[in-house]
Amino acid sequence: MPCSIKRMLFVGLVGLLFLLSASVSSWGLSGDPIGSITAIEGEVYLGHEGEAALFEAMFGDPIYLNDHIQTEKDGRVQILFQDDSLLNLAENTTIQITEHVYSPEENRRSSWFKIMMGKVRAVVGQYFAGAGSSYKVSTPTAIIGVRGTHFIVDATYVDETMVVCVESSPGLVVGNIRDEVPGEVTLTTGLMTTVADGRSPTPPAPAPEDLMMRLLMDTRVTLPSLQGGSAELRGLLRKKARLATPELMDVGKMPPIPVAPDQPLFTPVRPEGPPPELPPPPPPPPK
Repeated sequence: MPCSIKRMLFVGLVGLLFLLSASVSSWGLSGDPIGSITAIEGEVYLGHEGEAALFEAMFGDPIYLNDHIQTEKDGRVQILFQDDSLLNLAENTTIQITEHVYSPEENRRSSWFKIMMGKVRAVVGQYFAGAGSSYKVSTPTAIIGVRGTHFIVDATYVDETMVVCVESSPGLVVGNIRDEVPGEVTLTTGLMTTVADGRSPTPPAPAPEDLMMRLLMDTRVTLPSLQGGSAELRGLLRKKARLATPELMDVGKMPPIPVAPDQPLFTPVRPEGPPPELPPPPPPPPK
């Protein structure tokens, strides 16, 4: 075989191996999906690890570890994870998924969501109690440890976080994000606390009904309209989750889906006296 032909074949083989290795490397960076978008309104953007830019999210998009999710003005999104936990993001909200371990065989789940800004509502099922299991949410000022509960975090302001427990089983523990700041509080159904920068959480207090309702509405995401009631709705959520994550989100291995957070799960606690005045919302970030 002439030398020039051998050289051409060698160069071609090296090029093919390079393309294959790049493809495998790109696939490996994505990993396996850990959830999917089950409801969406307005402008919502999604960014995967290693990608320079965000792209517009759509209903059914898979969610991966280390993803950034960002909602714009009038944008809202609901995410169903493989452990059946739910997150609702209000408008002008940005979060990152920094940890997610799901191992039904070991009775273990470990999740950590960082809220950079905005409002998030979570429904966390009490399904896992094995060693190493945890569910945490952090903001610029607060860290929240969760067992099984339904709660809302308002981190609209960078120097203060409001945490409201909608329903608890058994509850959630709230502290300052800084280890050197002492003090933790436990919230149960209908209670709230605020965590300012460099300060311990305020003592638990009843959440005013109008505040609770406003937060529930702010974090409400319209689910796909269906005929036939909640059973078919749950079936659709599972179907979309399977389409997005065919291996990890096997319905036969999943515990029952929790009640969707669009159905309020709390009994209002009416405090004595008039409710406190709420500060006006900040202007939306510039585009």
